[in-house]
Amino acid sequence: MRKKISSLLLFAEAWICIAIARCMLVFMPFRKIAPLLGKSVTAASTSHIRTTRRPKRIKAAIRRAAACSPWRAKCFEQALAGKIMLSYRRMPGIVFFGINKVGDDLQAHAWLESEGVIITGGKEADQFTIIARFKS
Repeated sequence: MRKKISSLLLFAEAWICIAIARCMLVFMPFRKIAPLLGKSVTAASTSHIRTTRRPKRIKAAIRRAAACSPWRAKCFEQALAGKIMLSYRRMPGIVFFGINKVGDDLQAHAWLESEGVIITGGKEADQFTIIARFKS
């Protein structure tokens, strides 16, 4: 019973964080959001230190909350929400931004990794060329 309550609270937190992330993306310019993501880093400095079960629980909560959100909850909103949740727990996290050119269209994607686990946006991440990384 306790595990079910814990999962429900984590879902509620993820849902609220996605709402906050969506509001930030609508009302704030990226230059104000970028410092919240952490410091820009190179590929050499993105290694993880330890592995726990917490990133997988956060991943599941964000996935469920995004599916139940009445507002847009795409890759950037999910990555930002996950970053908020990781920061609250003082866990390391790296937000990746990538681009992919398909024909004449340029597509963008964001994903989040913590402790070697891709929390959000992992399915499509391999299709994109990384252009920026932000690590906390």
